[in-house]
Amino acid sequence: MKKRLNLIIAALLVLLAGLLFMYTHITYYWLWGSIALVMAGMHVLWAEKKEKSEIMENRYLSGKEKAPEATLTEVLLLGENNEKLTGWNIYGKNGLVIGRDIGENQVDVNLDHTIYASMIDIEHAVLNFSGNDWYVEDISTRNGVSLQKTDGKKYKLAYGKPCRLERGDIIYVALTKLQII
Repeated sequence: MKKRLNLIIAALLVLLAGLLFMYTHITYYWLWGSIALVMAGMHVLWAEKKEKSEIMENRYLSGKEKAPEATLTEVLLLGENNEKLTGWNIYGKNGLVIGRDIGENQVDVNLDHTIYASMIDIEHAVLNFSGNDWYVEDISTRNGVSLQKTDGKKYKLAYGKPCRLERGDIIYVALTKLQII
């Protein structure tokens, strides 16, 4: 569908160049034709490059290719009974902002529709990838961030101090639970 749309756009660019040639009475028709072909070609190449980058970004979501075993690949939103409600892919990313998307800002992990959304700041926490590890950092001044390690111990993060994450850790953003897998 996208390829067909891109070809239609390329054809419309050629048609537009032809109309400009017909109604401007410029004798350099080869120039208009060349411009139209270059514009159409650039559009098609740009669209293919964008499509390839989307495929590369989403290839780990399709299940066709797996990430290395020890790599953290997903953040899961957990419900009250620890059931998975939704998830966000983190493989291949450098950082994510956790918070509430209220229109004027954009966060990567949007918790606007969770039970405890009123306790979550617009930009509450960040996940950063550095040196083959993921770190969580509290950037909220109101309700803070806690981290429950796989051994069951729970720690309150100090504002602005990153903490290394491991598979199975649960991040509490206010009272909302996010698990790293």
